[in-house]
Amino acid sequence: MSGRDLRSAVRAVGGLGLAAALLAGVVPAAHAAATISLVPYRMDGSNQAGWWKPIEEFGGRVFVAYNAWGSPTASGTGDTHTVYVAKRELDGTWSRGCMQDTPGHCAIVGDDVGHRQPTIAIDGDGYVHAFFDMHGSSWRYYRSASPEDVGAMVNRAAEMPDQDASVTYPVAARAANGDVYLIVRDHTAGKMYRWSNASNMWTRVATFATEANRSVYPDDVAGTGNGDVHIAWEWARGAAGGLRHAGSYLRYSPATNQFSDPAGTPTTVPVTSTSEVAYQPLEGVESFEAGDFTYDPGVQSAKLAITADGRPLVAYRYRDTPGGTFRVRLAEWTGSGWQRSLVYQGIYDTYAAVDVTTHASGVRVYYAKNQTIADNHAFVSARQPDGSWAETLLLADVPVERLAVIRRGGIDHLYLASPSTWQLHNGSLPW
Repeated sequence: MSGRDLRSAVRAVGGLGLAAALLAGVVPAAHAAATISLVPYRMDGSNQAGWWKPIEEFGGRVFVAYNAWGSPTASGTGDTHTVYVAKRELDGTWSRGCMQDTPGHCAIVGDDVGHRQPTIAIDGDGYVHAFFDMHGSSWRYYRSASPEDVGAMVNRAAEMPDQDASVTYPVAARAANGDVYLIVRDHTAGKMYRWSNASNMWTRVATFATEANRSVYPDDVAGTGNGDVHIAWEWARGAAGGLRHAGSYLRYSPATNQFSDPAGTPTTVPVTSTSEVAYQPLEGVESFEAGDFTYDPGVQSAKLAITADGRPLVAYRYRDTPGGTFRVRLAEWTGSGWQRSLVYQGIYDTYAAVDVTTHASGVRVYYAKNQTIADNHAFVSARQPDGSWAETLLLADVPVERLAVIRRGGIDHLYLASPSTWQLHNGSLPW
């Protein structure tokens, strides 16, 4: 065990003696070593969001989408960027391609932190789908010309339904049958779309959530082995807002074209913020009428994982007391209700960066602490047999503020972004 691993292990087991922890099997079981390396391309400082899904895997190859340098004079923040998709081959070599507005020229667009970041998904045939740079915008959607070909991303925006849409927060994922499901906010409503891997065509599935004087904030979509699709989102007061409430969840069955709650009870869509689909209902003094993001209680940023038996888990940031910090919670469907627990409740605030994975041996929750400008770090906490959480530092000496994780083939694939140093790291963490 290296010195850095030793320090991480000591931090993880808290008050336990390290020798006792090793004898108990806590450290090796909960803290398998992550392999993390620098992606060899400089990212832009605008490459930061909480809702995005910028990492994919297909055939063992890892794909990352990111905002890159916008122009030779770009400073990295507050100006412009381009958008790339990069691929890491099985031998570790990288290649990439940008979203071009004209042949041979990468599209250069204005920065808009938290809105104009990319999401990718790869369908069952290996075609790369990329959604990017939309904040109340018309569709910006590219698809690779051939399977896995990040060097030939083609503008396919005209193929999307609802050409009059005003799109923000695209979040996409591959389903078990190779279809791709996409959720977005269109104006203030939440909508779901489906790419058919058989017919190679996009259709709108449904408007899943809408309410007067409320806006939907998509968080995550996840496919499962039985074909179901799970989605999570939040609500804000009015047309937009950084402080959000009523973290919500629905399940969709393509076989029956039916939405349901986690218990399987059919639900008519669109639902509203008062529907019984919240994994985190209003709590204590929390109110839709309060809107001070720096002070009031509320939700922000959430991600989904689905257990082998189809139960959803949602990791999310929640401020439960006025003026407090955003702690990290986990809401877990037990079969009869949502069970909520605290994963991280330390002295530091957290960034809008959280993710969660699950396996037969446990649950992992990922998050980034807002410690100091030069000392922000990403962590993973693994749930222990007694229900406690054991925390491990993921990447020392790099101020990580944003992250994303995708689990495939028994491995958590990591996306760790450091906007202040313009670095993007990719890693893997097996169970």
